[in-house]
Amino acid sequence: MAEPRRSRRTGGEAEGARWPVVALVWLVLVVSLASLSSLFLGAGWWFAGAGVSAVVLGASGLVRSLRGSPWLAWLVGLLAGTATATAVVSGGTAVLGVVPTAATLQRVRDLSDQAALTISDGTAPVPVDDGVLATVVGAVLVVSLLVDLLASVGRLPGATGLFPAVVLAVPAFVPTAETRWPWVVATVLLYLLLLMVSSGRRPTPAGAVGAVAAVAVAGLVTSLVPLGGVSPLTGVASGTGLATGVNPIIDLGDDLRRGAPVSVLTYRSSDEQGTYLKLVDLVDFSGSSWSPADVELDPDATVDVLPEAPGVDADTTRRAVETQVTIGVLRSPYLPVPVPPTEITGIDDGWSVVDESGVTVRSDDESTQGLEYTVRSRPVDPTEDEVVATLGDAPADMAPYLAVDGVPATVSEQAAAVTADAANPFDAAVALQDWFRDGDFTYSEETPVDQGYDGSGLDAVETFLRVRSGYCVHFASAMAVMARTLGIPSRVAVGFLPGESTGFADDQERTVSSDDLHTWPELYFQGLGWVPFEPTVGLGRPQSFLQETGVEPTAAPSDPAEASPTPTAEAPATTGPDAASATPSDPARAAGSSGNAAVAVPGGLAALLVLLVLALVVPSGLRAGRRRRRLAAEPPDAALRAWQEVLDTAYDLRLDVPRSATPGAAAEVLAAHLGGGLGGRRRHGSEESRAALDRVVTALTTERFAGRPAEADVGRDARRVVDALRASSTPRRRAAALLAPRSLWASTGARRPRRA
Repeated sequence: MAEPRRSRRTGGEAEGARWPVVALVWLVLVVSLASLSSLFLGAGWWFAGAGVSAVVLGASGLVRSLRGSPWLAWLVGLLAGTATATAVVSGGTAVLGVVPTAATLQRVRDLSDQAALTISDGTAPVPVDDGVLATVVGAVLVVSLLVDLLASVGRLPGATGLFPAVVLAVPAFVPTAETRWPWVVATVLLYLLLLMVSSGRRPTPAGAVGAVAAVAVAGLVTSLVPLGGVSPLTGVASGTGLATGVNPIIDLGDDLRRGAPVSVLTYRSSDEQGTYLKLVDLVDFSGSSWSPADVELDPDATVDVLPEAPGVDADTTRRAVETQVTIGVLRSPYLPVPVPPTEITGIDDGWSVVDESGVTVRSDDESTQGLEYTVRSRPVDPTEDEVVATLGDAPADMAPYLAVDGVPATVSEQAAAVTADAANPFDAAVALQDWFRDGDFTYSEETPVDQGYDGSGLDAVETFLRVRSGYCVHFASAMAVMARTLGIPSRVAVGFLPGESTGFADDQERTVSSDDLHTWPELYFQGLGWVPFEPTVGLGRPQSFLQETGVEPTAAPSDPAEASPTPTAEAPATTGPDAASATPSDPARAAGSSGNAAVAVPGGLAALLVLLVLALVVPSGLRAGRRRRRLAAEPPDAALRAWQEVLDTAYDLRLDVPRSATPGAAAEVLAAHLGGGLGGRRRHGSEESRAALDRVVTALTTERFAGRPAEADVGRDARRVVDALRASSTPRRRAAALLAPRSLWASTGARRPRRA
């Protein structure tokens, strides 16, 4: 009669615990999701993600409560979650709002590109546009389906903690994000409650101590280890120095606002006024951001032989400058060099020349920190007559440096108005520079953040020209875009200002800090090459030859197809919300996005891989250590420890051993599983393993009640029973026992009887 009562109680507990487990699995997931609040603005993204997750888990739980199979329940959750996510992100492209179509899939791809640009251009917290929302909803949908797969089909609700653990770790790897500790603690406590409810047992004191210790260690690691300096775009830890990625403009604003400046390099130069040091040229402009040209490095293009600066006539006057550079804490894949360099000594062949957009130097596997090298450069310094002589020269094919579509009319109209009196393109460029420096513009690192236009895209340029306050990124981007609307090839350079001078005469040295990180536009003129301009008010110095000539060009370009006419206010024919997706610059944008994603993979993927390995290895390692200690225990508790291991192994394998059963009754239940396995599986030494089980129970009885120490081989007998129980279980149960041993959190081992 006792057995039926036990069965009814067990079944009732299982039925009653189903919805609480579903609710707790959902709560653990969405509460951990709330810890990402430092990454995104607002809370709409969280409600959308929580809603999709609730639909997936709720639909699956409803089918299971109606006696549907776990796989059917999971499939229903998949369909319901997909329909809900489609309703959120489809933008009217889905049938009845919930059935995705080919147009829906294309919209998802477009939103994914949009999200990549938003995340790469912005700093946490980023605004939640349609692309970011779609990314969050899609990620939550996938995670919810995986969680339901583990919890309902795999019957491993404890293993679902892997996903919240990954989510909780994300802010630690984003430089400008903060860890939201209240949500971290709430997630951990809810996860412990989930373990209790799903197992039907209270956690052991050791398990509770371990959980508290885990939270404490996580707090120490997050607080003391500079994980926030690990850029998801570069995989380079910033520490206390300055780290730049393949596209340094992405984090330039944050670096300028970092507080106390950090000295990054020193140099000595034959130019008494100092020199700008360039890192990289940004060529491709998608309308949303500037990015470097997508160029594969040629390992044979070492710095032993540098190419000539493009577009410079042989008779143009040039200065000879020698610069000796010592890098401190700067870590960058680009080498800071005066331009245009003609000779570089002191670095190895791990550095290659990037000459698609001028001569810059980059490495795919080395960093600048600690380098000492010498650069000889020859910047142009033309006379006015030499400038005038180049005005009628036919321009080179500069199509990549003229691509700019979807420019707001206000921007092109402003460019045309500023340069209305310019006699030639060179004078127009000088007029633009002077307008920025001599007009009503002010330098501010905070105004763009406060007013929401801290970026380099067209929206930011348009707002900047209206507000007339920003820092170097806004000045450089605005002038480069305006120059392109005038038919002048342009690009944006990222590097450093000349820095501050220290010492005197021969001991004069210049120190460059993080505050000197800078951007400036470079405009191309045939005969002069790429000419640096300085539109940022209050910073740097324009070159002395940048003066208007007032001379009309003496010759027209020889090939009209290679020249870009100065547009009127109506010139941008593709302005509007659909222009970005319809322009030829989309491939460049896609290339830039994929490049950033490729760089993001090493750091982010490595972190996720480490977390995954820890989640899989740590529980099994702890469990194996406990097993070794128990089976090697010495008298007077050798039999007790061996019996505890047998019971915990059965619990890990999901074998139904009543908690209140005596050793003899428990042994009868276990013996049934040693009779050849579940479902008619092959027998595994059943007679020997049953005999070993009997000897363990006998040793336990004599040890606890007769006061005689157990024989030394009780541990070997327990090992034989443990191996037989595992062999008679299904592969799924063995895998669950290995990767997610339940006994770590709720041990079923027998307790020592109290002694008088």
